[in-house]
Amino acid sequence: MALPSSILRVEPTLLLKTLKAGQVGRVAAIYRVDEIAVYEDPDSSPRLSRLLQLLLNYQATPPHLKKRVFPLRRELKYASLMPPLKIPSHTVPAEPKVGAILDGYVESCSGKSCRVFLGSVGYGVLRSRARPGEVVTVKIGEVRSGRIVLEKASWGELYNGFSVSRFKRLEEAVTSFRRRGYRVIATDKKGLCPPESWKVLAETPSAKTLIVFGGPYKGVLEYTNPHLYDSVINVIPRQGTETVRTEEALLATLEAISVLESL
Repeated sequence: MALPSSILRVEPTLLLKTLKAGQVGRVAAIYRVDEIAVYEDPDSSPRLSRLLQLLLNYQATPPHLKKRVFPLRRELKYASLMPPLKIPSHTVPAEPKVGAILDGYVESCSGKSCRVFLGSVGYGVLRSRARPGEVVTVKIGEVRSGRIVLEKASWGELYNGFSVSRFKRLEEAVTSFRRRGYRVIATDKKGLCPPESWKVLAETPSAKTLIVFGGPYKGVLEYTNPHLYDSVINVIPRQGTETVRTEEALLATLEAISVLESL
């Protein structure tokens, strides 16, 4: 999904900005969003985009690795108040068990061997190339005399959170995703209403779809050409409020996609 960093502009303090970012990240994880593209709309700024990307990346990082990945900085003052995602990669076993999969932080490498921090489990040795400072998914292959030997692994079909990318303009984000074979659907109050909007969502594989959301001050059609998108939809055609906030449109749209996929 793509959303503008101007969603933070409406919040007057760093605390409220942090909580807003946490709300967005939590909703994204609930509906298994795998990538969030942060872009600058006319009401945003590079500073807000960097802040939103930082906060979302912090939230998506496993709790046992946060202190390793993120140095102390003012922007993360309230990050501990963001709601936890509680996804599989954010849970660490109480003790090292052969076959367990978890995320670790590469502290150092020598030749083809790397020392990997695993949180409360301790440290493991990964006999594979990696970069110091990198977060890697590993499997415990062997535990012998307190020594943990690791293998590179993946989470497979299990949901492993989202990555966060940042773009100067929405058009750049759309171009980037199209090159990867994505369809692009925008949400706007001037878009197709149900049942036409449901048909659009039902006919589009969510794994290869970028859903674009507008900001708190302007809808996407106010600053981009409708021809930029494959479809423009409105999932809340009879809203009772004057406006629908981005995080509210996000929740309604992702829920609609989830329901249609389960039919």
